[in-house]
Amino acid sequence: MMKNLKNFLLPLVATATVALFLVSCNDKTNTNTQVGSSDSIVGSKLPIAYVNIDSLMLKYQYSLDVQEKLLRKAEESQATINQHGRSLEKEMKEFQRKLENNAFFDQSRAQREQERIMKRQEDFQLLNQKLSNELAQQQMELQQALSDTIFTLLNSYNKEIGHYQMILNNAGVLVVDPSYDITEDVVKYLNSKYTPASDSQE
Repeated sequence: MMKNLKNFLLPLVATATVALFLVSCNDKTNTNTQVGSSDSIVGSKLPIAYVNIDSLMLKYQYSLDVQEKLLRKAEESQATINQHGRSLEKEMKEFQRKLENNAFFDQSRAQREQERIMKRQEDFQLLNQKLSNELAQQQMELQQALSDTIFTLLNSYNKEIGHYQMILNNAGVLVVDPSYDITEDVVKYLNSKYTPASDSQE
């Protein structure tokens, strides 16, 4: 069942998106990173920086819109399930009432009604599974699109503004000088490049 989807979907989305982004960054960084010369070091500060992914996801408007879209989808699915569930429950109670009051004309009619109710139960379970699969598929697609967008724009940010030899994520850093944190600058850059889609485009 999809009970309490709204309560657990938000942290699930954030966690899954962060994991997806970290894997993507690690793969692409391993492929593209080049070692700079000592001449590129300005003063005593290395030409590297890091981004706090958790903070970025909470402040990047595209990430917030993705979470909101998934929550709306979950709520719509839950409403559909609730509607069908109430209808099925009503039919089952009515069938039980007729059985207890011997309201069926003959046994074969009662059996046909029971079979119909059982078929409705099967259809309800299939609908539940279908909506769950659709939600999971949309979540995966939106998270992948978000991850790809962040990585692409982070590269653009570095070419236009940062000029770092390496940009890390904070998940793999144990000790670091806070002055290397460029999260706020990156968030501002990402949000400046984001144009929310209109409702008709969603």
